[in-house]
Amino acid sequence: MCVNFDSINRKLSISEMAQIHDISRQTLIYYDKIGLFEPAIIDEENGYRYYSTLQIPLLREICFLRSIGMPLEDIRKHNENNNSKSTIELLESQNEKISKEIKKLQMQQAAIEKRVHIYHNATDYANADYKPTIQYFPERRVLYYEWDETDRTRHGLHYALMKIWNEAEKFGILPSKRWGALIFKEELEKGTPLNHAGGCCLINHNIPDLPGLRILKEGDYVCMPKFGMPYDTEHIYKLVHWIEENNYEIIGDIYDECLLDTIFYDDDCELDFCEIQIPIRKKS
Repeated sequence: MCVNFDSINRKLSISEMAQIHDISRQTLIYYDKIGLFEPAIIDEENGYRYYSTLQIPLLREICFLRSIGMPLEDIRKHNENNNSKSTIELLESQNEKISKEIKKLQMQQAAIEKRVHIYHNATDYANADYKPTIQYFPERRVLYYEWDETDRTRHGLHYALMKIWNEAEKFGILPSKRWGALIFKEELEKGTPLNHAGGCCLINHNIPDLPGLRILKEGDYVCMPKFGMPYDTEHIYKLVHWIEENNYEIIGDIYDECLLDTIFYDDDCELDFCEIQIPIRKKS
């Protein structure tokens, strides 16, 4: 059977073309307006514009590229010089972008799950006894600023953190959102744990001469959640007692990380929800 060319290359209205590809008329009108996909046929009698059935493969490709998140401008440029090599490069580039986006979303999901876990812990811990656990941490770097010994208050904590941020900005870096307090092992052993204690923020930069840089050593830490301010030492001594009872020894400085500020949970909770982390090892 011989197929007549005119029967294949027939005219399609905007509505018909949109229905075939399950898109709206407004979408096709917009594609026409930006020069991405224009009607190929102009009726000589009435001047109406129609699409050709031969344009269906091109629009199908445009719809596919849009379905995988391809920007319209990239599709338009691609159509100007469309060949198998450029198509492969375009798809590989988009695949790389999607992979990065997936990784970003996975990180966001992990952050959400961690925050939900913290909220659950804060709620569960409110009326519970302290529960030490041992966790492994890689080496961490913190920026430290000593508290004013005459102002160990919320105001003093905030002032120390702002000083840390100002110092970091001089080196073109910003501390992470994770912050807390640093208490020195030597001072704890002297019975004066708040001597030279101060606020600190984790950083991801290795700048040896950065003022206030301190290293939290890699290794095992005994950790304990608490409701309390970093300058309250009651929980530290409880944890020190647990360490001694379980035949461990302290081998480094203490990090008291703020997990939730008071503004994030119920009004009747006046204290921050934190976690004390003390580096340890078994006594020989």
